Amino acid sequence: MPNKLQEMWEDNKTNKKWVTVTRCFFPDELPEGVGRPCAPEGNEVYESNHETTLAAGLIHGPCKLLPPRKFYEERVIQTHSQTTTFDRPNMFFLCKWFYDEKKRVFRDVTC
Repeated sequence: MPNKLQEMWEDNKTNKKWVTVTRCFFPDELPEGVGRPCAPEGNEVYESNHETTLAAGLIHGPCKLLPPRKFYEERVIQTHSQTTTFDRPNMFFLCKWFYDEKKRVFRDVTC
């Protein structure tokens, strides 16, 4: 599950590294009973207002969250390159819809 990094810090007493992240949801990972604002696509994620603190060691690796327009530009470039498949598995785009996890509703990011 991708998360958007908000901050990083180290606990001076324990020397442990921590991160605060904002949770992002793939359409299939949304809680049951939550409607979808539009037909989802495979590389689409919805940013939420759910922040959590994690040990930095739990981060599996970077992913690239792009605005939809930049994502499609990258996809076109990839399609016209030598390879025939879209081989950037860690590249996603943020949908224009923001998921309010507390209220269990979507709102348009442009509002």
